[in-house]
Amino acid sequence: MMSEIEPITVNQLTKYIRRKFQADPYIYQKNFWLVGELTDYRPSSRHQYFSLKDDDENLAPNDQYKISAVMFANDFRKVKFQLENGMKVLAYGHVDIYPNRGSYQFYVSRLEVKGVGALQVAFQQMYEKLKKEGLFDQPKKAIRPFPQRVAIVTSNDAAVKHDIITTFRRRNPLIQLVFYPTKVQGDDAAPMIAKQIERVGVDGNYDTLIVARGGGSRGDLWAFNSEEVGRAIAACPIPVISSVGHEVDTTIADLVADDREATPTSAAVKASEWLLSDVLDNLNSLRQQLYHLTRLTIDRLQDHLNDLQNNFVFRDPRRILDQPTQQLDDLKQQLSAAMLQQQRDRRQEIKLLQTRLAGQSPVIRMQRDQDQLQSLQKMLISETTKKIRQSQLEASGLIKQLLALDPEKILARGYSYVTSKNQVIKSVNQLKMDEPVTIHLTDGEIVATVTEVKTRKDQNGNH
Repeated sequence: MMSEIEPITVNQLTKYIRRKFQADPYIYQKNFWLVGELTDYRPSSRHQYFSLKDDDENLAPNDQYKISAVMFANDFRKVKFQLENGMKVLAYGHVDIYPNRGSYQFYVSRLEVKGVGALQVAFQQMYEKLKKEGLFDQPKKAIRPFPQRVAIVTSNDAAVKHDIITTFRRRNPLIQLVFYPTKVQGDDAAPMIAKQIERVGVDGNYDTLIVARGGGSRGDLWAFNSEEVGRAIAACPIPVISSVGHEVDTTIADLVADDREATPTSAAVKASEWLLSDVLDNLNSLRQQLYHLTRLTIDRLQDHLNDLQNNFVFRDPRRILDQPTQQLDDLKQQLSAAMLQQQRDRRQEIKLLQTRLAGQSPVIRMQRDQDQLQSLQKMLISETTKKIRQSQLEASGLIKQLLALDPEKILARGYSYVTSKNQVIKSVNQLKMDEPVTIHLTDGEIVATVTEVKTRKDQNGNH
């Protein structure tokens, strides 16, 4: 059941709460400093959104609160350092309600690092970034001690220009000076300085570039700590001398430049290291040395010419040929001796080749082969004869063995053998009574009939 109180809309509630903020004289439309730790920050190309939380480590986690914050682009462009989560900051602004989300947030117009100047933090961040890229470690270009043309990027400040011009005119009035005027402080100074440095590199025909500015606070010198000025100096094709602020001031431009000087005057001195008067004195000294050396050389050559003119060779030119003639005779003798020795060497080589050729003659090789053939024939006849004799002896032994086994020989010793029906009778069991048999003797045969058969057992009396 719905309450008797009529409901209100979200719009009405949000407007009511916002009016409460607007009615509070302590916070609404009143700027104040808020200290906290930067968190939930993600860089954006326009407005920056982040949160601020309590940075007191002694507070319990439940007592550490957080508030959303926004910094619009126009205000953020004035911040010199890079925002990082965890950074302790001082934020200057006011609190208001953001109706679309029904939440309150802190609108920041200024931002500084707690305990450290913002410019110092920005300088340190830029220094670390460029150092990591190796911009400070690039090889330094040598400054020419006697330039013809020098470019100067500086402001139209009369004092700086007067110091530079006076110093150059005093040291070397022949040097041509070309000024590239620019703003040296303010939010738009850095791009102007970088552009003028790039123009010097494009124009060319300069021996040295001086980037100069008089003294001032860290904020006044901040344009020379910008990334674009540092990169423009590093990319400049000619040597760059940086003279920004006082000797105690160190800028990114000083670190990137090929040389750093404390004042514009000292920069002009460095760019014109050789005084014109010293150069002229040195030229006069060198000219005198050259004159004396030339005079000595001419005198020495004249003496040599006199010696040649007084030489006996020129008085009697034929004497010139005496030594070459003798040398020619010596060379002829050496040539003849060399030719004779060469002929002897060739004859010796020919004899050696003839001997080797004779050793390879077909007639000699045939005679040697014939001798070898005859020797082999003799060996063959001897071996064949030996083999025949051995075979004859073996045959004689076999004949004797065969003769010993000849049946006729056995019969001649009184033996005989019996056959019946063309079969040799080896046992009495093969014979039958009245069966005809043939008895073979050495000189003939006997035909008989079996009338009685007796075995050895019968003969021994066993029946």
